[in-house]
Amino acid sequence: MTDNAETGPAIGRELTFLSSWFCPFAQRTWLVLLEKGVQFKLFEVSLKDPKTGLWRQYEQKPEWFLRLSPLGKVPALAYEEDTTLQTVYESCICNEFLEDYAPPPEAPALLPPHPATRARCRIIIDRFNVKFVPVFYRILLRQDKASQDECAATLTEELLWLESMMDPQGPYFAGEAFSLVDCALLPHFLRMYILKHYRGFELPARCRRLNEWYAQATQRPAVQKTLTAPENQEYEAALLKHYSKYADSTANSTSAKDFK
Repeated sequence: MTDNAETGPAIGRELTFLSSWFCPFAQRTWLVLLEKGVQFKLFEVSLKDPKTGLWRQYEQKPEWFLRLSPLGKVPALAYEEDTTLQTVYESCICNEFLEDYAPPPEAPALLPPHPATRARCRIIIDRFNVKFVPVFYRILLRQDKASQDECAATLTEELLWLESMMDPQGPYFAGEAFSLVDCALLPHFLRMYILKHYRGFELPARCRRLNEWYAQATQRPAVQKTLTAPENQEYEAALLKHYSKYADSTANSTSAKDFK
């Protein structure tokens, strides 16, 4: 069996990573795979109907994809273990799985050793998912200025909270070592220029440490490797075009529906 866009990837002992180039949640897991040096096969999933250009709704998604990712979303990981198909989905669960799948010393640790510090990392990720991510999409989807201003105030509040939770020494969230926190946060920070373009919102200058963190973290080779767009397209321009449907509230993706 070979990889096929219609029938899906051939699953073997090597990890198969189901992704879509524009998805920040898939980018989280891609970062973890690269930072840990895990061998994997990347399979790009097209979530749009090529005829209409609209997002496929759940019932329209290929059967093979729903078998590997029952929620119908990327990222997902799949591999065969003793003839049994193993699947993992949802970005933060995929990332925690990879920390167990490729533990130290075989691979770099992406969680600190101290239990309380590990818990702190998970608290930051959880609040970011619950408080920041929905409003990131909402400020684009909302069309009235009052709602956009309210979203901007919430985003600023959450950015200030994130800055307060950073390790005192840094340069990364958990200290000297790059961690799952950095992997979880960076993809949406990489898309902040989209908020600036469409809504005039940007990372406040007063968040000095966050700005320094972003400048350093984005230079990592793993981060740079994930900044890929479809052939013959520049990454930032392609993403800007992709998010235009969020900005005019015509997007019909899962994220648009979940966070509207």
